[in-house]
Amino acid sequence: MGVVYLNGEYVDADQAVISVFDQGLLYGDGIFESFRAVGGQLYQFSQHYQRLHQSAEALRYSLPYSQKDLEKILLELSRKNQLFDAYFRITITRGRGEIGFQRNMSGDLTCLVVGREFQGFDNSFYQQGIALRVAQTRRNAPEAINPKIKSISNLNSLLGKLEAKSVGAFEVIMLNNKEQICEGASSNIFWTRDQWVFTPSAATGLLEGVTRATIIRLCEEKLNLRVICGEYKLQDLKFSDEVFITSTSLEVMPVVKVDDFTINQGQVGPIAHHLREQLHTDMGKQG
Repeated sequence: MGVVYLNGEYVDADQAVISVFDQGLLYGDGIFESFRAVGGQLYQFSQHYQRLHQSAEALRYSLPYSQKDLEKILLELSRKNQLFDAYFRITITRGRGEIGFQRNMSGDLTCLVVGREFQGFDNSFYQQGIALRVAQTRRNAPEAINPKIKSISNLNSLLGKLEAKSVGAFEVIMLNNKEQICEGASSNIFWTRDQWVFTPSAATGLLEGVTRATIIRLCEEKLNLRVICGEYKLQDLKFSDEVFITSTSLEVMPVVKVDDFTINQGQVGPIAHHLREQLHTDMGKQG
């Protein structure tokens, strides 16, 4: 399993332990970020660190590491595990605490950093496209849980993933409580019409992915496509030329079917393909 970083030490993954009273375990009181390294260099880490800081601030954590501190930890973890194209996850919880509503909310945080070689998905998915199902589970209302917090308490997305698995779908589309398209269980969604690209806005309650922001930038800078963020219904997908989903691990994954509706006669379109190429180029430049 290799080496992980846990609370100031690099330890064998099989020997890494946390307290049974850790607040992340007991209450889901924790945050995380997942991101990539390409060619041994961290990709867009400053954006991920900013979001980690944003999540910590919302939960009233004081991050124990600066961006430079974490960069050093990540690069050392890469060296110890001989990683080249890596996938990392940083998890921070409120640490060891107590049981009960009136528990103490202060103490030393738990910080776990895990890295592994990035595997990606078989190229056949990108050539043939995937199928999505519309989940019965609705995305948490932003008034209830702030979507700017990337929390380890992720039961809402897990329920969506379980729905996808139960029907053999690759991923689900989750609607919000207004029946608007929001996002996938662990991805953001885009669709195209002529030379326009559409994606749900933050007002729907989605988590604004770093990859999502990169794709918006690449659409406009490299492909000369205008991106419109808004509030949309499922019927808007039926008039699209292409549909695709994005995330750190998926990159740009083309969609050819949503429930029983076929997109672009079941064929993968050119925009998703070109965007993934541009993303790989961007990774090489910024890595």
